[in-house]
Amino acid sequence: MAVRIRLDGVGPGPRFTDITGELIEVGAERWRVLPATGAAVTIDAAAVVAARPIPPKPTPFSEIIGLERALAATWPAPETADLGGWLLRYAEGYTRRANSALALTAPEGGTDAALAAVEAWYGERGARPLIATAGPVTKRLDQELAARGWEAEAETAVLVRPIGPVAYGGEAVVRDAPSARFLELAGRGRAEVAAKVLGSGPDRGYAEIRREGVLAARGRGAVAGDLVAISGIGTLPGHRRQGLGTEVLRALEAWGAGVGARRAVLQVETGNEAALAMYRRLGYAERYRYHYRGR
Repeated sequence: MAVRIRLDGVGPGPRFTDITGELIEVGAERWRVLPATGAAVTIDAAAVVAARPIPPKPTPFSEIIGLERALAATWPAPETADLGGWLLRYAEGYTRRANSALALTAPEGGTDAALAAVEAWYGERGARPLIATAGPVTKRLDQELAARGWEAEAETAVLVRPIGPVAYGGEAVVRDAPSARFLELAGRGRAEVAAKVLGSGPDRGYAEIRREGVLAARGRGAVAGDLVAISGIGTLPGHRRQGLGTEVLRALEAWGAGVGARRAVLQVETGNEAALAMYRRLGYAERYRYHYRGR
């Protein structure tokens, strides 16, 4: 979106300038535009003269592949295998991400041979074959899977925002290992497997907000290169609508920047429209979408 605004006090006659980016908020008093690089810009609604849509530029394939590899590194399955450029992952059923084949390239030997190998590998483990595509990078593969009866599910948006060093003084506490209660909630009955996938150490951050000794809100950050992947943000029912989820997010952004990250990334299923709208208001821009295909 290109938003034209009136500039006051810059000499005789009207003066205007254009601000280009994703329009993330429109209100009676202010508009907010998120440029392709940099922080969101707040505009006085009274200064807006005109606005026109600009088709978004396609996200480069190199960026998508880089993000997918980084995200895979931040969510490692305990058991993996290489299949001609595909990464097979198994974690006893804990999350789709850790129990799917990540397909970033055309399979060696052809699609049919690759699918047979995927079905055999997951079948040996009593697991459902599932393939994670990489958005437009794997468009042809996705069409081939659809033609063979593999059904799409869990469409997910990948959102990114630049971050920088910032002092954090909120109530969230970030540690390098998850607490037992964190694993209990995040693991959903598979705490031991979750501990293997989530990991610990200097490249892992677990943010918690406790109220009267009770874990009220939580979230996880994991660093790969210049990226911090933020996931698992959750608030207990009795503590919702108090801004604790946003507080956890900000704590993890600050922690990630402090250990060298320059971008924060979130993955949100597209059916969660409220979460997508909230993250956009917080300055996150969608880069691409992916989904899974399974039998």
